[in-house]
Amino acid sequence: MRGQRAWHAALMALLSCATIAPSKPADRPYGGSLISPSAYPGDFIDRQKIEARYGDRSLRFDAVLQKRGNELTLLGLTPLGSRAFVIRQTGADVSFESFVPQTFPFPPRYILVDVHRVFFAWVREDDTPSVDGVVEAVREGEIVTERWRGGRLLRRTFRRVDGNPQGEIIVDYDPGMPRYGEPPAHVTFTNGWYGYRLEIVTTSHRLL
Repeated sequence: MRGQRAWHAALMALLSCATIAPSKPADRPYGGSLISPSAYPGDFIDRQKIEARYGDRSLRFDAVLQKRGNELTLLGLTPLGSRAFVIRQTGADVSFESFVPQTFPFPPRYILVDVHRVFFAWVREDDTPSVDGVVEAVREGEIVTERWRGGRLLRRTFRRVDGNPQGEIIVDYDPGMPRYGEPPAHVTFTNGWYGYRLEIVTTSHRLL
């Protein structure tokens, strides 16, 4: 599911085997919009390795993220390399297909929301610094802060304007993500609202 970043595949498989599901922010569904994929430039296919951690549990998982035209697809793989699930966004519509008996503890749409949070723009390009600096914007009740250096995005954080839930979602990019083009080799996604952490390593990036 910029793309997959199928780290969520790892997360879902991890949580489906856990005895305790992640705590859900009180009185609020997981926010975040799904902008039509065609609004973002370029088509690509990324292969990734994901490590998910939730409490004292951890799991490693492979995934494939593809964007083509107005369609974004996240393919989660089993340890044998076969399909575990497919989540697809076409325009504003989301579909899900599972090939394993496990179920997700929350809607597959939430996985795509985090894909967008990590790999797609949340601050208008006109507002981002050309090389270095910090920019902040409010989108759908969330304060989005970005830190840029050398024309690359180093960190992106999300906080609720109303403080519900408390805490932050923090995305760190190593060595930094350009506005367009190849994603960074390593991304750390820390969700302080749900209490999980994802390490996403992109092993290959190919333009379509």
